[in-house]
Amino acid sequence: MHMHYTGMDSRHLETLLWVARLGGIGAAAQHLNLTQPAVTRRIQELERELGAKVLRRQGRNVVPTPVGQTCLGSAERILSEVATMRVAASGKSAVGTIRVGVVESIALTWFQNFLARIEGRYPKVQMEIDVDLSNRLITSLARRQIDIALLPGPVQLPGVVRVSLGDCAMQWLGHPQLCPKDREMKAADLAELPIIGMPQDANAYHSIINWFEEAQVTPSLMHCCNSFSVVALLVRRGVGVSLLPPDLFAGDLEQGVLKVLIEQPDVPKVEYSAAYLPATNASILPEVAAIAREESWFFGPSRTRRKNFGGGPSPALQVRAILKDEVP
Repeated sequence: MHMHYTGMDSRHLETLLWVARLGGIGAAAQHLNLTQPAVTRRIQELERELGAKVLRRQGRNVVPTPVGQTCLGSAERILSEVATMRVAASGKSAVGTIRVGVVESIALTWFQNFLARIEGRYPKVQMEIDVDLSNRLITSLARRQIDIALLPGPVQLPGVVRVSLGDCAMQWLGHPQLCPKDREMKAADLAELPIIGMPQDANAYHSIINWFEEAQVTPSLMHCCNSFSVVALLVRRGVGVSLLPPDLFAGDLEQGVLKVLIEQPDVPKVEYSAAYLPATNASILPEVAAIAREESWFFGPSRTRRKNFGGGPSPALQVRAILKDEVP
């Protein structure tokens, strides 16, 4: 399809770009400092000029139509050229430090790819990485001790911009030998096993408590550990069981190292997001959030297939020689 953009308002293309990048009208409105009706109006005007729809709903998100996807290529080119001209005019490029808060389940899976993308896009930007539990990251964000957080669960802060990173199923995983030999496991059986959970500051803690309340049983022994990777290690060793995202343990499940122990009651999916508070000055945080969205594993099996938490989750990035005479 060939499209002509003669006379088209570049602001309409910019609006489309940010709705697509951030996955929704609300997040785009906050980034552009507009009301949601103003963003909707710009999109409608663009659609009127093109004579076709550029966006459609997909679940909770808004995604581009094929026509919208064609527009996005032009929008990115135009806005990139404008940004280049602005940088050239000011004699500056993005510099400084971005403080990123991240939960361990992301830090030890796709975060390396996200970091490489940021470094490639903004080579002069330094990253300070704070790995912590989700509620503590929200507190740090509220106090502006970090600039952006990659985390699961709700983020209830006034004015916060949340960019969806997808969602993740949660299931009870454990060593196969912990299953009853002659029947399916019941909630009462699970409650008799040592439960390895996270502290109250972790989103996963509340998922575990809610599950037992719904199942109407009480766990006999529940350990708390503030390290997701240690929880994973203990569960693999058969020390106990835990509520974990099976997408991050696909290899263990395929090889029979771990097993889904019980499927009822259902556990609600956990939504992940990149959350930040809008800065008063010009900021690259929306771009950082958009890159996190592109690298996230939480958008379905195609991104997580054959990957495994803590067991070579993704191909090693190309290693650059730091020293001239490094030993191979």
